[in-house]
Amino acid sequence: MTIDRLPPDRQLAKRLAREARVAAKGRLRAEQVYARTVRRRAKKAARARRELPVELVLAGGAGLASLPLEGTLGVLAVVGSGVFAVRALRSVSRLRRPALPQPPWHGEPPIAPPPPVGSVAFPAIRRLETVREELRRLLPMVCPGGRHVAQQAWAAAGEADAALRWQAARLAAVEPHRGADDALLRPLYDGVVAQELLLGAVAELVVASADPLAGDRLQDATDAVNGLAQGLRELR
Repeated sequence: MTIDRLPPDRQLAKRLAREARVAAKGRLRAEQVYARTVRRRAKKAARARRELPVELVLAGGAGLASLPLEGTLGVLAVVGSGVFAVRALRSVSRLRRPALPQPPWHGEPPIAPPPPVGSVAFPAIRRLETVREELRRLLPMVCPGGRHVAQQAWAAAGEADAALRWQAARLAAVEPHRGADDALLRPLYDGVVAQELLLGAVAELVVASADPLAGDRLQDATDAVNGLAQGLRELR
């Protein structure tokens, strides 16, 4: 049976599982690159710490030695002093280099694995997918006056979406051992309802955007979206 012939829920589960695997692999590659960069910079800093005193002594010594020398020897001494001075400056710059900033994904988990189709958590994932797709469709239609709050709503919805998907994954993990855990199930579906309320508010914002003269309606819709977005952040 090809994926096109699978029931819609199983198609969704397969797609989400594939996205989770791709995200996990991408996160692993990014972590490996970051770790290699940190190790490489640490090695260069350690080498600079060892070599800097020698380079300073040699630069100063060659410079002093060039004073009584003339001709070729004097030129060579000056050149040697310059070479060691440049190397010392390079070592100093490596020691003063600021630490690498934390990567943008620092502290963020990769995409949560989806629950099985038969799990009590799977309907929540289906509803979250609907909200996400509808938000992607609606947000570009918001007029410039509501664009800022629409961006805030998208960010808040994304944060809450990731947290809810992990909640669903945890619920599905314990479900075979202790059944549906109400302590995990209730906040999961409360969060889904909050996402759907935000979607409704964004739809109202799009409706208000269609009438450039409806300033009060646009402001009311903006306030509603802003309040729901803030509530989603508190919900996490």
